Amino acid sequence: MRTPIRGLGATAVAAALAVTLAACSSGSVAEESASGSAEPAAGGTIVYATDVQPVTGGIDPYQGTAFANLNITGLIYEPLIAKDDDGTLIPSIAESWEQVDDTTYTFTIRDGVTFSDGTELTVDDVVFSLNTMRGADSLLATNLTTIADVTALDDSTVQVTTSMPDATLLNTLSYRGYAIVSQAFYESTTPEERTTSALGTGPWALADWTDQVSITLDANEYYWGDEGPYADSIEFDIIGDETSRASALRQRSGTDLAWFRDPTQVSSLEAEGFTVGQNAATRSLTMYINASDGPLADVKVRQAISKAMDRQALIDLAMGGEAEQSLVVPVGDPAGIAPDADTPNYTHDVEGAKALLAEAGEENPTITLTYASDAAFALDVPMVEVLKEQLAEAGITLELKAQPWADVLNSYISGTWEDLVLVPGVYQPDPAAYFGTVLTPGLPMVTAVTEDSPEVALYMQLRSTFDEAERAEILAELEDMVAENVDVLVAYTGPQRYEVWGDTVTGYEVDPYTYREGLTSTSKVS
Repeated sequence: MRTPIRGLGATAVAAALAVTLAACSSGSVAEESASGSAEPAAGGTIVYATDVQPVTGGIDPYQGTAFANLNITGLIYEPLIAKDDDGTLIPSIAESWEQVDDTTYTFTIRDGVTFSDGTELTVDDVVFSLNTMRGADSLLATNLTTIADVTALDDSTVQVTTSMPDATLLNTLSYRGYAIVSQAFYESTTPEERTTSALGTGPWALADWTDQVSITLDANEYYWGDEGPYADSIEFDIIGDETSRASALRQRSGTDLAWFRDPTQVSSLEAEGFTVGQNAATRSLTMYINASDGPLADVKVRQAISKAMDRQALIDLAMGGEAEQSLVVPVGDPAGIAPDADTPNYTHDVEGAKALLAEAGEENPTITLTYASDAAFALDVPMVEVLKEQLAEAGITLELKAQPWADVLNSYISGTWEDLVLVPGVYQPDPAAYFGTVLTPGLPMVTAVTEDSPEVALYMQLRSTFDEAERAEILAELEDMVAENVDVLVAYTGPQRYEVWGDTVTGYEVDPYTYREGLTSTSKVS
């Protein structure tokens, strides 16, 4: 069962954002649209207005790992196993699996799975995919470092052996980004070709990509699922401006669905009769730290910045109250922990910030914050502007550096940004995964810790602990330790997107992970 769809009344936007209401329904309008009062019609093209196209890495699942990339690859490719809307592991390409012991897993590959060109998926494809995604050239390797060996035991069984107990492995392999690919396709295409071409087992196949205009997916005629897509195709129209997307939806002349980050736009559309679905609150405004040199190499300066931040004021002034304070694991994640008065360096304390700067001998440091200038990220700009004013009260000069998102992402991946870079977070399949690019020494973007840092040891303990109660205790301790050392700065978190649709489609339901998998069961209304 999917996450219930619910409305955003104009007077209740803030309440609708609260994670505690995630299972509530607003009633008749959403329910009628979800079930569909009109008969589903086979065929046709669903037009979905979206904000960005895949960026660095394109639709190569092992190189294009950003949220914008996963929006498309998650519809074309499939993981070995998956999760339902409640977070329970379920079969996907593997029809079953067994954890033999703390370091050994077997996966039974289902019969009859084919790629969108009609070729059969084999255990060799699975072995190749797992080895490629954990390889040195893959951006997915961070969360698969414990895999020691992947072997095909027979024509239907794959064994994965880890070098140490890894409690995150099954959750990680359920993430849509950890896709199973065709070995023949992947080896016969160049890295550049794979950014704009794809061959997966999912319900949709790439048909056309017109740069910065649209991406069209056709129904995969070879899809193994019991119910394939109802529609013939999906056309994702790339419209960066929120108002323009709303206008396209209002015109009712071709656009069937759209998604938004601006709750003001959403509440207006709902008042006009459109249906609203909300994803989980997992979009954290996260600022990564370059502590390799400069003022941020000193932990006292990092602590001063955190103390100078008035996170609730950021939410109130920049987001109109429509967000929540969060630690590294976003509060919309089932494992998320909300900060409190005891969280180190989270309480707004300008005088405390000034004192720390004086101790560091950096009473008036200048810090550069790089952020995305694209229209799709326009709602993040008020936050950085308010943050600049807040830090100035403590004597910190924040220089704002706006760049295209592709450039921001490249600098983040390569670890070449100055001081701070704003990279909004996305849902991760395991709580430990949120710390991977913060606490893994050796990665280009990790500069605030070393292999000897206590939080690195605790992070590894979190990854190797299977008992859920023990994991929760370790996570709470780790969050405090990261907040104390200020290995990363989190401003706040909110929903990834609000999805809005009218009466030209029926059967669509949102999913909490923002995969848009509900498009498979969506029909054009005849």
